[in-house]
Amino acid sequence: MNQYAIQELRTPEGRIPLYGDEGFEGMRRAGRLAAETLDFITPHVQVGVTTEALDKLCHDFILEHGAIPAPLNYSTAGTATPRGCSPWASPSCWPRS
Repeated sequence: MNQYAIQELRTPEGRIPLYGDEGFEGMRRAGRLAAETLDFITPHVQVGVTTEALDKLCHDFILEHGAIPAPLNYSTAGTATPRGCSPWASPSCWPRS
């Protein structure tokens, strides 16, 4: 975490917020839905299935469960699921020579 992210976690008075039972219950529900989403999408991850198709499946699953996909409309992501190219990503992500 960089210093700006740490500053965003603090209250205007400079304190780190403490969460009560309601806040922790929300975190538990979010974590449970994240795990359920992974369980749901796993059988769909196959050769030939595009990341766009997987994103649509996840997007619809998350909405059907009464939540909003977290990365949706972030400045660097317009999708329901975070994704990107990295050295360990799918070969379809690698530069063409």
